[in-house]
Amino acid sequence: MRRMRLVLRPHRSRWPLVLLALGVAGVAVLRVGWHFADALVWAPAVRRRIPRTRVLEVQGDQETPDPDVRPDADPTSFTLTRNSGTTRAGVLGLEWDDPVGVRYFAQLGPVLEQTRRTVTRAVQWQEAALPAGQEVRPSTVGLGTPASRGLKYQDVLVPAEHGPMPAWLVPGGPDGEAAGTDWVIVTHGYKGLRQDALRILPTFARLGISSLTITYRNAHGAPRTRQGVYRLSAEEWEDLEAAVHYARMHGARRLLLMGFSMGGGITLAFLRYSALAPLIGGVILDSPPLEWRTLIRHYARRYRLLPFAGMVEWLTTFKSGQDFDAIDHHSVMERFTTPMLLFHGSADRTVPVAHVERLAHARPDIVDYHRVEGAEHVRPWNIDPEVYEATLTRFVRRVLLEAPTDHTLAWSNKTEGT
Repeated sequence: MRRMRLVLRPHRSRWPLVLLALGVAGVAVLRVGWHFADALVWAPAVRRRIPRTRVLEVQGDQETPDPDVRPDADPTSFTLTRNSGTTRAGVLGLEWDDPVGVRYFAQLGPVLEQTRRTVTRAVQWQEAALPAGQEVRPSTVGLGTPASRGLKYQDVLVPAEHGPMPAWLVPGGPDGEAAGTDWVIVTHGYKGLRQDALRILPTFARLGISSLTITYRNAHGAPRTRQGVYRLSAEEWEDLEAAVHYARMHGARRLLLMGFSMGGGITLAFLRYSALAPLIGGVILDSPPLEWRTLIRHYARRYRLLPFAGMVEWLTTFKSGQDFDAIDHHSVMERFTTPMLLFHGSADRTVPVAHVERLAHARPDIVDYHRVEGAEHVRPWNIDPEVYEATLTRFVRRVLLEAPTDHTLAWSNKTEGT
C-alpha cells in the first residue's frame, strides 16, 4: 500500500502585499490632494476659452435698430451657433473684427429661441452691421477695453509692493478728462480679468464717479511674487490699499470699493486690516467668497471628492502658507461697519448663495442684499442690467453722493502732512 506523505510548504506572509497596496493607495490619494491644492492657489496666465461661433442668420433692420429713431423698424435679432457661450442666461456680449481688422462690439438680450444647433437673441445695441456668416466671440462677462463702452480712459500703473500694477482709469469729470474727487476702485476676481468690470463702468461714469479698475499680485498681467500663488485675499488686500493711496494722490476725497468674486473677498480683507478702511464710504460686492474652508468642502462635494477636502486644505497651507483664519470673513461679521451692497445669484455653483446669505441675514443693518434668481457666478448684472444698475445707483447716491461728509473730513485729517 502506497504511503501518503504530508508536504508542508513554508508560510508566506501577505503583509508585504497589503502594505504595498496601502502605500500605492496613499500615494494616489496624496497626488489627488496635491493636484487640487495646486489648482486652488497657483496663478497662471488667464486664457479664457471662447467657443467658435458664427452669425448664422440676421433678422430685422441693422441700420436703425433704435426704436426711438424708427418706431416702425423691425427689431434686429441674430441667430448664432449654439454652444456654451451663446446659451448662458441673460445678456450676452459679442466681439468681432471686420476684414481690415477694425474691432466692433454688440450686446444681445436673453435667448428668444433655440434649437439643437442654433440660438436666437435680440440685439440691444451694436457698433456696426454684422453680416451673416461672420465669426464672432461671445462673452457674458466682458470683452475689449473701456473704449468699447464709449468711455475715455487711461492705462495707468499703480505702485505696489511687488511692482507697478496695470489699471484702467476712467475719469468721472463732466468732460471725461478730469478725475474729480469721487472715485470707485474696482477689483476683479480669482483668475479674473479687468474686462469683468466693463459691464458696470458706464454706470459709474454716468454718476460722475471716476473708476480705477485694478489688478493685484499674481493676477493676469500684474507683477508676480516669488511663489506665484494666490493668497485668496490674505495678502492681496495690500494691493487694494496701494490703489487707495494712488487715488488719494490723484485727487480722490470720497471713495467706494467694488469687488467681483475674490475681489469682494479682497475688499472685505481691506476693511478688516487696512488703516484706511474708515475712509471708505461704501462697498459693492458681487458674488464674494467669504470663507474658503467651506468652499473647499463645497467643491469636493460637487466633484464627489469630499473625503479629500481636509487634505486639500492641509496641502494648501503646506504649499503656500495660506492662512485660512485670516480670510474667514464669516467669523468677524459683527465687526464690519461700512455700508455694503451685495449681489448674488441663486444659480451660482462657484460660491453657493447660502454662503453669502449668512452675512446678509447677520448684518441687515449695513448690508443691502439683492438675490438675483437664475444668475450664475459674477453674472447678476446679466439677468437684468437695468435693475442692477438702478439698485447700484440708489446705493451710491445714499452712501456717497448724498451722505454726510464725515469720511471726507476724516480723510483730510488722516492724510494731512503726508
